[in-house]
Amino acid sequence: MSSKKIAILGGGNGAHAMAAEFTLRGHTVNLYEMPQFKDNMRKVFETGTITAKGVFSGVAKLNLVTDDIVQAVEGCRYVCIVAPAFAHEGYAQLLKGHLTAEQIVVTFPGAFSALRLKKAFGDGPDCPVFADANNLPYDARLTAPGSGIVNVFGRNPINIAFLPADRGPALIDEMREDLFPFVKVYHDVLECGLAIVNPDWHAGPVLFNISNIESPHVNFFLYEHGWTPSACKLNLAMDKERKAVGNALGYNLRPMEDFSGKSEDYVWTWEDLYAAGHGSIGLTPICGPNDIQSRYLTEDIPFGLVPWAAIAELVGVPMPLTNGFIDIINVVHGKDWRKEGCSAEDLGLAGMDRDALLSYVNTGKK
Repeated sequence: MSSKKIAILGGGNGAHAMAAEFTLRGHTVNLYEMPQFKDNMRKVFETGTITAKGVFSGVAKLNLVTDDIVQAVEGCRYVCIVAPAFAHEGYAQLLKGHLTAEQIVVTFPGAFSALRLKKAFGDGPDCPVFADANNLPYDARLTAPGSGIVNVFGRNPINIAFLPADRGPALIDEMREDLFPFVKVYHDVLECGLAIVNPDWHAGPVLFNISNIESPHVNFFLYEHGWTPSACKLNLAMDKERKAVGNALGYNLRPMEDFSGKSEDYVWTWEDLYAAGHGSIGLTPICGPNDIQSRYLTEDIPFGLVPWAAIAELVGVPMPLTNGFIDIINVVHGKDWRKEGCSAEDLGLAGMDRDALLSYVNTGKK
């Protein structure tokens, strides 16, 4: 592995873990956080170090910790956005005008973010290549906000897609060596966005435990308390709707099976899903969510289920359970996530039919 200069954008659990691991592996790492949030990671700004414990460990001395986006990305081969999906539009505006065609922007997890970034950048000569990963590489948690110490409980298998898709073959070997051993390269970013694990993985346990999540008297653990047979059955039923959208676009979606390491010909059941979550060494210790404003709802719905339903409408596939889930959470939150979430217009896909969708994500040109 040759040492590369990498920018990590974000100040959360995953960003801390990634910045630490890449540094410990010998890369030159710049960590960026937006000015309005830098107080949340004051210790890292002061010391320039992150302490990792768990599946990898060590004290990582970063090259740079900054709230200046130009300093953060200058000369970097990779710009990794490791932040909730609702922050990706803000990063698109921050990055516009400060990148080159030789750079690669990777979002973890993507949540159709490559399409949103591409829409912001347009077709100029300095437009970089965009890539979406389908998941975060780690199950990780900071020991406390601002501590600079991150516990890494486990690793997740991750796949990737490129925009434009036709740039992927020339880049994937380099990225597997430099970043992660990506298991699968999706056909395109539409397939990747439809294959994000979390929205259908969290759906059933969250919906059936809303009262526990918002109760001040319950210290709720999703995988210990919420991961029940009934919740897993709902997850699986919603997953079938997602797979039907994939089939209409020519994809064989297997997000939960891939996440759990099942073979290509394995027929997934709710019992498998239950076994993958309940009692998992990596997942069971994770506390929460304990607030209905958790990312399990405020990210998974507007940036997962909403764009899935929008793409389904473009290709004429019904998603009654998925749309019903969105409707219920709209009531819980008192807002319309179809308007405030990620629409076909936000993705630059409005008015496209199946053939136009597939052509655009392959070439990056309309």
